[in-house]
Amino acid sequence: MSRREKIQLFRERINLHLFSSKNTVLSILTWGTLVVSVAALAAIVYFYGFPQNAVSLRFVHLSIRISIWFYILKYLIRILYDFHPGHFIRDNRLDSIIFVFLLAEEILVALFGSNLLDTLFSGWTNIPVGTVSILLVQVYFLLIVVSEIGKAAVKLSRLSISPAKLLSVSFLLLIAFGTGMLMLPEMTTSGIRLIDALFTSTSAVCVTGLTTVDTASFFTHKGHWIIMLLIQMGGINIVAFGAFFAVFYRDSSSIKYQSLIKDLLDSSEMSKSRSILRSIIYFSLAIEAVGTLLAYLTWGDSYPVQPGHNKLFSSLFHAISAFNNAGFSLFPNNLAQEGVRLSWGLHGVIALLVFLGGIGFPVLQDLTAVLKKRSRWLHFYKYLQPTSRITLRTSLILILFGAVMFYFFYPVQSSDVPAGGRIMQGVFHSVTARTAGFNTVDIGQMSEVLLFVFMILMFIGASPISTGGGIKTTTFAVIMRSTIQGLRGSRNVEIMHHTIKPALIQRAFSVVVMYTAFFLVGTLLLSMTEPDIPLSHLIFEDISALSTVGLSMGITANLGDAAKAILVLSMFIGRIGSITIILALIRKAPTASYTYSHANVTIG
Repeated sequence: MSRREKIQLFRERINLHLFSSKNTVLSILTWGTLVVSVAALAAIVYFYGFPQNAVSLRFVHLSIRISIWFYILKYLIRILYDFHPGHFIRDNRLDSIIFVFLLAEEILVALFGSNLLDTLFSGWTNIPVGTVSILLVQVYFLLIVVSEIGKAAVKLSRLSISPAKLLSVSFLLLIAFGTGMLMLPEMTTSGIRLIDALFTSTSAVCVTGLTTVDTASFFTHKGHWIIMLLIQMGGINIVAFGAFFAVFYRDSSSIKYQSLIKDLLDSSEMSKSRSILRSIIYFSLAIEAVGTLLAYLTWGDSYPVQPGHNKLFSSLFHAISAFNNAGFSLFPNNLAQEGVRLSWGLHGVIALLVFLGGIGFPVLQDLTAVLKKRSRWLHFYKYLQPTSRITLRTSLILILFGAVMFYFFYPVQSSDVPAGGRIMQGVFHSVTARTAGFNTVDIGQMSEVLLFVFMILMFIGASPISTGGGIKTTTFAVIMRSTIQGLRGSRNVEIMHHTIKPALIQRAFSVVVMYTAFFLVGTLLLSMTEPDIPLSHLIFEDISALSTVGLSMGITANLGDAAKAILVLSMFIGRIGSITIILALIRKAPTASYTYSHANVTIG
């Protein structure tokens, strides 16, 4: 008998001996994981959210050490009880990687008394983590949540819960989580009211940028980390939601959800929909990483140093905020702050990130696929999908329109801005006005004409399946084309040698009508709660909230609690409203075997 056969025989005897207790032990581990996870998460929240002393620090570190050793022991026990350890390691690569990191951390601590990674991490984040184990455990929990959601997707598909409801609940839970975190003592410099914490959390999750307090000075560095994470999670939540149903679902009962995602992405094949959704995370991380690097290189020597921050963190924060079209900034006056308001290179980077985040992930994937083939570089535009061409053409026209209007109608107030700088300001604000909310000039100094132009741009917003809001560029293009050809008496609506289906035209008009209704109701409620504020300011504020833009006439902080609550609801509706409407509209209506007689109704 060979050595390998002897090992296999020994392994089989162990398995037979352990088989009777396998279910009991694994059940204990499952419940133990729940208890240890809750305790460790509570310790981490307490560590970051409350002031610490020597006793509490020892308690937190002890809790973390216990949880780490529990996970190490749990992994080893699972291998022991598995009949094929090699297959178990391959099938659980995530757990295996985490196990190696945790074990390496414990070995380094045992040998050297500390971990060299602690110094690097603390120096970059300015947060005294105490031990990198805390970070690893947090990452571990996050990965576990993602994995468990994927496993639970099959069970969710059997429930009579619509994707629209699940989407709404996911945002509500994320907003509630952010509100609770921002109310912790260590997140702010002097405490925060519930309505302000709710407003800030909603603004971050819905990637809007409106604030009732000064983000730069009111929140601590830890608070800025929470806001940045909420922006990141909120920016991809809609698309990640679709990914869970289109990628993680493995059984046939999830076809109904995959079909919804396929229609939402306007792709011809369900596998293509899954491919787009899988690419979203890669696009987000890659673009944000490159954006962070470019922002870091373009701050310039006049970078306004903020307490507790460095250029690297500011670069990361603004790159994530820009790509997710959030508009949050670490400077009191946004990018109009002295030291950055004339940093044209930085403005170009921010505008590019906003543009990439706003044109939609399907368009990014389409561009990437076309540009991979060098033979198509010269005439790449004609190889793009119709949706991509409509999106790019409409976006560029709107940018040009906004830039020209800004150049001629924004008053020149500073002689240190050259003609080229004025053009850059026009392009920058034309890009950000549709969805991001960054500003390098005082919005309150804009003329009435320019404010009206900005309202139009905010109303139209970004593109489908993007991080921005509004009715979307494709919706605007279809409605304009339909209106023009309808006035000409054309029976078909054609764009770029393609005929638009009547169902899509009806969907576009439905989105605009619903969006307009939300806007009118919101403005009416704001005018009732804030009668002393000019109506034009309230209209601008409501459009900004509903379109998740974040530009303001400077009245947000002075609003009463009722008006803040109205804007919170507007931001929430603006972030999920259009998607929810589309998900509802693409369901197939029951067909009837009869039709009523046609009626001639006078129109116009």
